[in-house]
Amino acid sequence: MHPVLGEVDWDKAGQEVVELLRALLRFDTTNPPGNEAECVEFLAERLRADGVEPEVLASAPGRANLVARVRGDGSAPPLLLNGHVDVVAAEADRWRHPPFAGEVHDGAVWGRGAVDMKHMVAMSVVVVGLLARLRVPLRRDLVLAAVADEEAGCAAGSAWLVDHHPDKVRAEYALGEVGGATLYLGGRPVYPIQVAEKGICWLRATARGATGHGSMPRDDNAVVRLAEFLARVGRRRLPPHPSPEVRRFLQALGAVQGRAGRAVLPLLLRPHLTGLVLERAVRDPGAARTLDAVLRNTVTPTVVHAGHKTNVIPGRAEAELDGRIAVGSSEAELLAELRALAGPDIELELVAPSHPPTVSPAGTGLFATLAEVVAEHHPGAVAVPLVNPGFTDAKYWSRLGTACYGFAPVRLEPADGDFGALFHGDDERVPVAGLQAGLRMLADAVARCVQ
Repeated sequence: MHPVLGEVDWDKAGQEVVELLRALLRFDTTNPPGNEAECVEFLAERLRADGVEPEVLASAPGRANLVARVRGDGSAPPLLLNGHVDVVAAEADRWRHPPFAGEVHDGAVWGRGAVDMKHMVAMSVVVVGLLARLRVPLRRDLVLAAVADEEAGCAAGSAWLVDHHPDKVRAEYALGEVGGATLYLGGRPVYPIQVAEKGICWLRATARGATGHGSMPRDDNAVVRLAEFLARVGRRRLPPHPSPEVRRFLQALGAVQGRAGRAVLPLLLRPHLTGLVLERAVRDPGAARTLDAVLRNTVTPTVVHAGHKTNVIPGRAEAELDGRIAVGSSEAELLAELRALAGPDIELELVAPSHPPTVSPAGTGLFATLAEVVAEHHPGAVAVPLVNPGFTDAKYWSRLGTACYGFAPVRLEPADGDFGALFHGDDERVPVAGLQAGLRMLADAVARCVQ
């Protein structure tokens, strides 16, 4: 632990972070519509109590963002702690405990957003408050951004701040999602730290055909043409894209699994062996899906529209597709790969501007610091540079030249189960002990970076 934190009462701080997270979970910030303003104002009052004066910046009515700063001497550029306060919808009848009650059961804090990602917001607020109260000299400004709208594309949150208030959030480094929660691979604790994430390319596919009566089947039925295309998309793997970031990720995973892992995981980069390795050598279904996704461009059908009457063959059928651009690939490559599956009967068009992959270097001083913190706080653990198949606010912070790392630490035990499955899942929860250990890890990492 950094010496400046030696006098912190960690029992008290640990209770603070639990109670703050519980309070945040009681704000229903389901997006859409978001309505983050009340939650953000609550955080602002919490920071003011620690002597930190935040700014509340609203991109639209009810869509508030918070930016707070603890000033350093300016001898090094700022460090940004960031998290979003909006959450996805929860089907309450599928949960064992109410998703917006912030209750503690079975040693965990339950609620929508506990994992994604109000726990990071709570830890960051406590860390900023601790350093403000300690009044120690800092080399860097420590900036906190608690933002709206990440779950719907960031337009009212990080994207808006970068466009309208860039100097308030500009930093050399940022810590946010995804990463920092313990995995156990080959019996060894591993902490993935995001250094790269895939790009976004959302598409519409349209099939056309002749109209007619439903009692008379036709070969040129638009619905059938679309369905055949969607089946091809769902069943065929697009080619792998072995970028340096993906290779480094696989090498790091192989290193913690011994000789067999080092030999097998590189085989994922060979197109004719990818499926076999994922099915036979990667036993965890969640890990297999993640590896499959980061290796290549992916396209997932998500929305389908066709017809208006049961006995009428429609002349048009449409589907919306969630395309993700692999690190090392591009929008043009993804479209070319998809058009090869589409054939002449399917039209493809973008439904929104695409965003390229985001990449930060894994050889920085901050990444080395994070790895040191992981090893010291969890003996035997190792940090690995993660490539994330999803997207985060890093898409926008990186436009300001910020190196973004996914480090929202939670120390998990094998009995805690599949933490990753709780992102957007039912019964979302974070272990109390793991959250409190994560607070100590985050505080140590921040102190080493800014002091």
